[in-house]
Amino acid sequence: MALGRRYHLVGIGGSGMSGLASILLAQGREVSGSDLKWSPEAERLSRLGVPVQVGHDGGCISSDLDGVIISSAIPPDNAEVAAARDHHVPVLRRLHAVASVLEDYSSIGVVGSHGKSTTTAMAATLLQALGFSPSYLIGAYCPSLGGNAHLGKGEWFVAEVDESDGLFTRIHPTVAVLTNIGRDHLQTYRSEGAIREAFRQYVLHAQRAVLAIDDEHVRTIAAEIPDAVTVGLRAEAQLRARNVLHERFQTSFDLIYRGNSLGRRSIPVPGTHNVLNALCALGAVLAAGGDVHAAADALGDLSLPHRRFEVLEENGVTVVDDFAHTPEEVEATLRAIREGWSGRRIVAVFQPHRYTRTQNMARDFGHAFSEADIVIVTNIYSACEQPVPGVSSAGIVDAVLETTDSCVYFIPHKEEVVAQLKALIRPGDFIISVGAGDIWTVTEELAHFLKEGSFCVA
Repeated sequence: MALGRRYHLVGIGGSGMSGLASILLAQGREVSGSDLKWSPEAERLSRLGVPVQVGHDGGCISSDLDGVIISSAIPPDNAEVAAARDHHVPVLRRLHAVASVLEDYSSIGVVGSHGKSTTTAMAATLLQALGFSPSYLIGAYCPSLGGNAHLGKGEWFVAEVDESDGLFTRIHPTVAVLTNIGRDHLQTYRSEGAIREAFRQYVLHAQRAVLAIDDEHVRTIAAEIPDAVTVGLRAEAQLRARNVLHERFQTSFDLIYRGNSLGRRSIPVPGTHNVLNALCALGAVLAAGGDVHAAADALGDLSLPHRRFEVLEENGVTVVDDFAHTPEEVEATLRAIREGWSGRRIVAVFQPHRYTRTQNMARDFGHAFSEADIVIVTNIYSACEQPVPGVSSAGIVDAVLETTDSCVYFIPHKEEVVAQLKALIRPGDFIISVGAGDIWTVTEELAHFLKEGSFCVA
């Protein structure tokens, strides 16, 4: 579907929507938007000349628009959606608009239950280093790339493709990158088998595939695609890492491609999960025709997006914030701390994200926190969901208590967590906030407290 000239984006402040707005604007289209609250993304777009309204008002919709684009969080009864119907203006889902943008490019579409933003950012970084001048659309702000979206001059467009609303199978990229398959978004798919089948269909519709076969479900898909680029730690992966060593924010490994050594390589980010993300990004570059040696040389340029193991303070006490919000993500993040910072006491502050996710996964969070010495759990961040009767953070607290030896605190309101942390922390602690909501405000406040020198770490 060819895109028109004028679009209004409902929910424009979201990470995915703001990036799409930037791309449309860079292509010369007229863009406006609205959101429930002001945000850094809204501020950035406003500085670029995009009219952004706080609050949703049907009066900002006119019949001369070519479309109203909505995120998956926007309900059908939204005032601006209703006004679009009244004016006979087409209403487009964000992923459908993204699919239309990608039609004009050779595309790399990154999917998976975890690691999409990081892998997409890494692929964009490597492509830039090799002179591809790529376009990119990422679901998180990336400081090293100067934002979450960019319209380059080259033929390749690398995009993070979100599976949460089930619409991603409409995108048919040139190269499909599949990082892993978890049991998230069951409110959309209803079963784990349905999730796996959706990812399978996405990959099969691409011209080429990059598959991270450490994941058993991805490995099953790889058996159907003999010409796929397989990556991972497993011996049968075409592109693999072995002898992985962790040293704080640096991770090194031997890089092997089709049985040939590419030498000892290092990435300036922690965790085995980020080694896998880097391999997926490197595989994507190879599938796009990049030189493997030049791409491997650029691995040292990689960095993480905002809220992905983001260091807020390092002053005798390490304070980090991370977007991890599923059991697999939390477990991988805490394991990265244990591997890279041996002997440190880990204090994890967790804000569960969504009632439906908590309902489906509460028991799984028990094992996820096994590496933490202290766990603080807050109330659920609803993310616009209505409460589900009988679902609360208590299920997660019980699971952690039953499964681990961690000391567990339930502090319902995140505003009270900082006081508890001030009472708990001691020199050498590694404190991390995890969650996709606004739990970052807790560790940010704690970091300010530590910067002021109120806490003696000597």
